[in-house]
Amino acid sequence: MLLHSLKYAFIGLGILAITAHGGLVNAISVTVNDEPITLYEIHKLSNVQSISLRDALEQLVQERLEESQIKLLGIGADAFDVQSRIESVAAQNGISVMELRNFIESKGMAWDEYNAQIEKTIKQEKLYSRIFANAIEPFDTAQVRAYYDANPNEFKRANRIMVTRYDGPDQESLKRIQAAPMSVIDGVNTTRETLESKAQDQRLQYYLDQTPVGSFTPIIQGTKGARMYLVEEKDDIEVLPFERVQNAIAKHLEDERREEIIRNYFEKLKARANIVVLRRP
Repeated sequence: MLLHSLKYAFIGLGILAITAHGGLVNAISVTVNDEPITLYEIHKLSNVQSISLRDALEQLVQERLEESQIKLLGIGADAFDVQSRIESVAAQNGISVMELRNFIESKGMAWDEYNAQIEKTIKQEKLYSRIFANAIEPFDTAQVRAYYDANPNEFKRANRIMVTRYDGPDQESLKRIQAAPMSVIDGVNTTRETLESKAQDQRLQYYLDQTPVGSFTPIIQGTKGARMYLVEEKDDIEVLPFERVQNAIAKHLEDERREEIIRNYFEKLKARANIVVLRRP
């Protein structure tokens, strides 16, 4: 739910074709406070994110509720906000704004559409900031320590991890590997390697730590394609001391609380909203 800056570069890049029958392509499935959600939107989101039609509909309902709250509260994002965010995205990925634009357009997305996605994201962040205002109190050391003591397996780290690395042109190609690990997919290359924890960036190391032996890590999207790892063996295990993970635990607990606050907020909005189901997806 909470958005991370790296994600912004790749919002909405899934491109797919959906086969529908005649006039049902743009048929309205549900209205939320008189704002329509079409069958096309539901099926598209389901395919892009590989989620069920039910989950896609739930996500779109929440988007409509977000949009109505953004309008109600007068939340906006001007051209300076959008340009600053785009420059930040480019800098964090080590590329220029023009290189970012070329990458976005190479994926079939118009630059104006990408700018609109960035504007939408900024408005969502401002809405969430208002939702969270004065709602989240810092966790004290005793609460953080209690979580550490209750979840010891989360803080075991393998200093050496044997993996198979999969490099593909996009996330969809790697998702096909996840669904059928023995399959051979055009454009996907595999490499056996041993990774040392001290040599990995923080995000990859977190994925490796949390992925059980015999499972795939989450897919990591980059500017030149997508990558994931099959964890085959972990060696030289150590338990990280509390002091080393204290801040990470506190952030994890705060993220969980934010998720709960958002969930409760939108459940209340949904209960008050005028939601009409016309056609089930």
